[in-house]
Amino acid sequence: MVAHEADYEYVIHKFETEYYTYDPEDDSEVKPGPNTPDINPKDVKKLPSSFIPEVKNECAQIFYRFKCPGSGLFHCILTGLVFDMTREAELLYKIIQWDESVLQPAGKMAAGPLFDIKCCEDAVRQLHFPHCVKTQEALLSDGLLSVAHFTDDAMSFIKPLKITDTHVIVDNPHLSAFGLVLDFLMGIWNKQVKGQVLLFLSPPNHAKQTQNINVLLLPRNIPMTEVSKHHQPSHFILVPSACNLIKNTTYTVHCPVANKIQPKRAEFDMEFGPNYSPTFVIRLPMNTDEVTLTIRDQTDTEVWEHEADLTDHLPFSADGRIPAEKIMVMLLDILEDLNDEEFKKFKWHLKTEVWNNISPIKENYLSKADRNDTVDLMVQTYEITGAVQVMENILKTICRNDLVKKLSTLRH
Repeated sequence: MVAHEADYEYVIHKFETEYYTYDPEDDSEVKPGPNTPDINPKDVKKLPSSFIPEVKNECAQIFYRFKCPGSGLFHCILTGLVFDMTREAELLYKIIQWDESVLQPAGKMAAGPLFDIKCCEDAVRQLHFPHCVKTQEALLSDGLLSVAHFTDDAMSFIKPLKITDTHVIVDNPHLSAFGLVLDFLMGIWNKQVKGQVLLFLSPPNHAKQTQNINVLLLPRNIPMTEVSKHHQPSHFILVPSACNLIKNTTYTVHCPVANKIQPKRAEFDMEFGPNYSPTFVIRLPMNTDEVTLTIRDQTDTEVWEHEADLTDHLPFSADGRIPAEKIMVMLLDILEDLNDEEFKKFKWHLKTEVWNNISPIKENYLSKADRNDTVDLMVQTYEITGAVQVMENILKTICRNDLVKKLSTLRH
């Protein structure tokens, strides 16, 4: 599924929101040397298109597959990877387990998932890996981020061609296993990293009349597909997940209606699998409909707080992934239920809608967007979970509660 590109301004917006923010006046991008490529966002052939790969779950291992239609940049919505392709080819990739013992002698530690990528050797020009480093100071630290490259008989570290606010870009020397690493000797761990707070509601315990919320504090570049497979048959609770966290800092979670919270405090660690166990488990009375959750650091400073509607959850398919394709089709189906005047009002409200501290879609990007384009813009700007919530908010505003009810079928 490749995102449709309606016109020039829409394509530029895809580059800015889905891939990384481009601003000709912004000097925050890291350029390690004179060989850094100058990627011009006005070069349409170099702009990324979104795709949702085919996903298979075999023996607890998730496999991703995508038939690339031709040359260009292709952004995987589920993993955040971007592939710079030279031609039509089939991509096969999966996330495998790190062996930290081979990184430590080199003064490195994992900073992202380890991807095993297979494709025709001449078909992939560059690879773009999502990172979770937040501060500009950290990004400007020469040598902080690199990409570990594993072959059958050796490990090497690839220096980035460019580091953007979201991705680390490297040339493809030979397809095998790749993963982002940090130089832990540079001591950035008093700095914030981009994290995520994920909530999973376990099935109720009827004997004890209780239900649990599993709370996970994770780096933001861990794909939901990899986390969800460890939390079946739990439901993912839809809340804004973005949260800035610090490695080895102790955090607590607070919930006024909880019967019990375990543990009382826990450290945030930069772990990238293979298991994604809960950071906290909150035990609630059964049939609790709504809770307010707060996460505080060791100085008792609030770092994240949200109300969680426990009746408002997204199901997983049998392979353990959020059904992104189903959600995008439903969003489009709902927009097609709006008449032209209602769709015009929907886009008017969309240009002012803020979710999870993400700025609204710019008006000039929406002006020529049809219904398909609008779904793409929403998913690229707010991601899947945010797009659902934003659509619900606007449908309520324009008094289409019948479509709000239709949208709610995604959650139950």
